[in-house]
Amino acid sequence: MKNVQAYKTIGEVEKILKIKPHVLRFWEESFLQVKPLKRKGGRRLYSEEVINILRIIKKLVNDEGYSIKGVKKYFSKKKISNIKKEGAIQISEELDIKLDNIEKYLKKAKSVLTNEQ
Repeated sequence: MKNVQAYKTIGEVEKILKIKPHVLRFWEESFLQVKPLKRKGGRRLYSEEVINILRIIKKLVNDEGYSIKGVKKYFSKKKISNIKKEGAIQISEELDIKLDNIEKYLKKAKSVLTNEQ
């Protein structure tokens, strides 16, 4: 299973945020805060922090009607660390407990299946 903190490809980010790759590339050119890691051949890899910034841009542009210039102004008034936190997915404590239980169950199931083989 892929680590949640692992870098994501542009295709994976497209699926997560439901944003077309050409829009992601445009935002990368438009916002200094969006800096994916670039590999040989120009392949982009997005960290969770960059994805959080993209979530904020998407929310401001698509949901709140900001222009690109307006988003830049919004970013200029906030610390980048606050923007990264703001874009993070928030889950309730109840959901967090349920997810921990599911993870434990899956690890136990994997252990049982591994021992049977």
